[in-house]
Amino acid sequence: MDMKNQPSREFRVDLQHVGGYQFRSQASEEGRNHGAPYLSDEADPVGAAGAPATPALLGSAIGHCLSASLLETLRHAHLPLEDFRTEVTAVVIPNADNLPRIDRVEVVLRPTLRAPSARTARCEEVFQKHCTITSSVRNGIDVRVRVEFDYSDSAESPLEQTPQAATP
Repeated sequence: MDMKNQPSREFRVDLQHVGGYQFRSQASEEGRNHGAPYLSDEADPVGAAGAPATPALLGSAIGHCLSASLLETLRHAHLPLEDFRTEVTAVVIPNADNLPRIDRVEVVLRPTLRAPSARTARCEEVFQKHCTITSSVRNGIDVRVRVEFDYSDSAESPLEQTPQAATP
């Protein structure tokens, strides 16, 4: 995230109750809407599960920020993407008072590159420190991140070749 030469940035979300446990939210910054309004709901049996539940929304924020950070790192390394998919799971368990709490968030990032490169290791090493959301929530929630690079080049690259046993 760029600070735009400002000492701080304020991201606002206005929520309006629409029924049951469902809310319509509108994100904005400095009075300018960011995207369309979106719905959230509580999971059943409390809510109707008619929209993403709050643990999923938190997982979405973490997954998006990590994905954007890795994307930016790959771009700086001049490694063009063919595809990029991310899977996020927020695991909720009861705490000592038997109240549901997010125990951990598991993130699997799956960028597809044309071919392997030695630069991917450096990208994987540094991208997480640039993720605003993950760096902020890790103080209270265990965030587990795994990157699984895939390659669209069907031919096996020299970096991926494994030595074969010599034939007698």
